[in-house]
Amino acid sequence: MDVNTFKKTVSEQLVSFGFEKKRTSFYKRNADLIYVVGLQKSKHSDGFYFNIGYVIKELHQGLDYPKDVDGDIRTRFSLMSSGREIDILELDELPSNAVDYIKDFLEKNISDLIDEVEENGIKHLLDKDPTLLYQTSLKAKQYLEKS
Repeated sequence: MDVNTFKKTVSEQLVSFGFEKKRTSFYKRNADLIYVVGLQKSKHSDGFYFNIGYVIKELHQGLDYPKDVDGDIRTRFSLMSSGREIDILELDELPSNAVDYIKDFLEKNISDLIDEVEENGIKHLLDKDPTLLYQTSLKAKQYLEKS
C-alpha cells in the first residue's frame, strides 16, 4: 500500500469512528477531554505510528485544536504480533486485506484507549497501565489527584 492510499484509508476510517479531521490530526471530544490522534512517519522505515494525546479541557481552556504532543497524557496505538506488542504499522508488511486490517487495528485501539476512557474516566486508564504516568504531565497529575 502506498503512503497516499494509507493516509486516505486511515482518514476515512477515523472519520467513520466519529473523529473530526483538522489538518493532519483527528479529534474526538467529550465534556472533559479532547482525544487527539496524529500519524507520525517513521524516520527509519515506511511505517507509521498512531500517537494519541489526551488533552484535559480544564487545563487548556481555549485550545480547540491541540496536537497530540500537547496531550496531558500520551500514548500510541499498538497491536499484538507474534507474541509481542508493536506500535507501528509498516506499509510494506500490511496484508492483502490492508483496508480491513487497518479498520480492525483502529477499532480495537479506539475501543481500548478511547471508548474505555469514555466509560470509566481518565484515571482508569492510568490505573490500568501505570507506565503511562511517565507520559503524563505534572500539571495533569496534580489535577487528577484533586479530582
